[in-house]
Amino acid sequence: MERSRMNLPKGPDSLCFDKDEFMKEDFDVDHFVSDCRKRVQLEELRGDLELYYKLLKIAMVELINKDYADFVNLSTNLVGMDKALNELSVPLGQLREVLRIAHITAMLQQALGGLLLEGLQTSNVDIIRHCLQTYATIDKTRDAEALVGQVLVKPYMDEVIVEQIVESHPDGLKIMYSNKLLEFVPHHCCLLREVTGGAISSPQLSHLPRALQPS
Repeated sequence: MERSRMNLPKGPDSLCFDKDEFMKEDFDVDHFVSDCRKRVQLEELRGDLELYYKLLKIAMVELINKDYADFVNLSTNLVGMDKALNELSVPLGQLREVLRIAHITAMLQQALGGLLLEGLQTSNVDIIRHCLQTYATIDKTRDAEALVGQVLVKPYMDEVIVEQIVESHPDGLKIMYSNKLLEFVPHHCCLLREVTGGAISSPQLSHLPRALQPS
């Protein structure tokens, strides 16, 4: 995407920098920081950058919701980015571009995680399907597994696996397993089963059942 076509979100007037500086062809990190420090202290600059970073994340989520197809195209272009970054020996003059790409990748993953969590919380099959397909497209299926395990599997297992039941009853383990653990997938993972194994399933999503294994 050409820089001239990119519209960065507007920040508050109190920001100590001009957001359009980031999109200039001759943008230089050191010069940017030096110029800002002529006007404000480093702590204030960091605070403003953190604030604008949050605005960028919100804008990214809105962009994903507005035009999913464009997001998938961008995600496809980032496949293998981790390997590429590890193999590159980057001259100092190219460091800015590498940092920008890494930052975009991190923002995409954060936005995806937020959307997947929203889909799970609101039982939105379309959001869940789109997110999981995008995780597969950008080769980040392990991140999807980890998120599902953290927000869905672990809380349930922590609640039903009680050591006292096993210790106080001769058949405690059997009772706990048959009464609670076997209910987890059919009763609490209906949406994930629909996405990964139902009529709308995709071969790209076959990895997800690993996330349903308690750690």
